[in-house]
Amino acid sequence: MPEIRAFLRGAQAVAFGWHGVLFDRHRPAIHAAARATLARWGVEVTDAELLETRGPTGRAHLRRLFALPRIAEAFRAVNRHWLSPDDLDTMTRDLEPRLAEAAEAAPEPNADACAALARLRAQGFRTAVICCTPRRLLGPQLAALERAGVPLDCVLTTDETCEPSPAPWGIYEAVQRLGLADPSLLVMVDDNPIGATAARNAGARAMALEVPGAAPGPDARVTLRSLDDLAREE
Repeated sequence: MPEIRAFLRGAQAVAFGWHGVLFDRHRPAIHAAARATLARWGVEVTDAELLETRGPTGRAHLRRLFALPRIAEAFRAVNRHWLSPDDLDTMTRDLEPRLAEAAEAAPEPNADACAALARLRAQGFRTAVICCTPRRLLGPQLAALERAGVPLDCVLTTDETCEPSPAPWGIYEAVQRLGLADPSLLVMVDDNPIGATAARNAGARAMALEVPGAAPGPDARVTLRSLDDLAREE
């Protein structure tokens, strides 16, 4: 934990990712949604492929999945053509209600994330959460945050930013709303390499929450085995 404390030194704010960090640890609900959509086109997705492509949800996730040669070829073999932009549009429309169902399937914030945010607030950090999913697909989870009184200074979704990670806009928006003088004063905690890349692109600090069986990515400077280790005094 000395490494974690040293990494936080001088920072003024900490932002958490939504899926996999604040909600739906290891993303079973989100992954089930993507798997169900691709199954409609005759494509089976493995756990390893979902783990490899974790990150922003929706259309962005579908693009990452189809960047895998096996997924692209499996689609072609069943549908007799390579994935087209129209196919991707249709898949995205199919996936969106499934993402809303995923929010209903994992409606409560993770207890360790809530406790970590409370510790950070008690130590004087400003806190935020950044999500690359529209608010209209997060209803039960947003309501649960309000009920639980989770200490957050701002909650950002794709509605407040123009492009998902690895674009830096979510980080920039958080910096503005938190009143920080510089992005380097913000630490981003996420469970996927794309979130860490967004932090790097914005000039913020990136901390990875460990996911079993997955590498944290090159842009995360510190890896947390557990959120229980974050902002501990001892």
